[in-house]
This record gives sequence, structure tokens and C-alpha cells, in this order.
Amino acid sequence: MKTDHSGIVRGAMSEATHLVSAIQKVSEVARLFCENNISSAPVVDEVGRCIGIITNSDLVRYQSQVDGVYSRIDHGLSFDVTQSVVDGQFELVPHPFDEVQRQMSAAVQTVAPDCKLKDAAKIMKEQHIHHLVVIDSSERPIGILSSLDLLTKLIEA
Repeated sequence: MKTDHSGIVRGAMSEATHLVSAIQKVSEVARLFCENNISSAPVVDEVGRCIGIITNSDLVRYQSQVDGVYSRIDHGLSFDVTQSVVDGQFELVPHPFDEVQRQMSAAVQTVAPDCKLKDAAKIMKEQHIHHLVVIDSSERPIGILSSLDLLTKLIEA
């Protein structure tokens, strides 16, 4: 007998196949998003527990922080080019914002896979967010529920 998951998160979520590390470079995540046509990814610690989420909005915010600043990529690190006030020499300063942990949302909203879709939608509405990370009992991400996933389920019903 097939289980009906139509009214719960498990039936609407996308599997979390793309997880990112807190120390990954933002540019790597942007490339991952483009290559896989995704708009968010759970951020996990060294044992795979969810510690945050990074979304397209975070990537846009990051880009706005570095716009207008001369930067160069050298061995995967970003640098700002600054001119010394003392001697006028230019120097490269490591960019402080190029790791996921500095751009992600650490106050990630999570739900269990058996959470009702109505309750998940209420969380999204109240928190003004578009993604919920679906976690198992060990706090490891197993999926993402997006506002588009909810809309799709609404249309199907």
C-alpha cells in the first residue's frame, strides 16, 4: 500500500542533494547554483548537521558588498586592492566576506519531513522566507521546501 504524502512536507520537498560547507567560497556556491539550477542550499558542519542556509538572496547581498571594489582571484582567494595612506603603496588585503559562513543565514528555519504543509507555509509567511530546510532526527538536511514547491502542491490540489 502506497503512503499518501500529499499534505506533508515530504510530499512536496526537493531532496537536499547539494550541501555546502561553511568554509566554502561564495564563488563556488554561485557556480553550484548556476550549474544545477538551484536557488538555495543547506550549510552543514563537519558532521553533516545543518547550521544554516545560503540562498540566491545571500549571493546578491554578497555581490553588492564587493561591487565597486577592485578584487582579484588568486588561488581561490578574493582580495581587495587598497592604497596605504602612509606611503601610497598598493596592497592586497584578504576579502573578509568570501566564505559561506559570513554570508549564510545562520538562523535557519527547519521542519521535519512529516510537518503539515499548512504549518510550513505559515512559518514561511511569518518569517518572510522562501525556503525551509527539512531535517531528520539527527539535524541533518534531507530536503528543501521552497515557496515554489508549496505553490506547485496548491495547483495540484
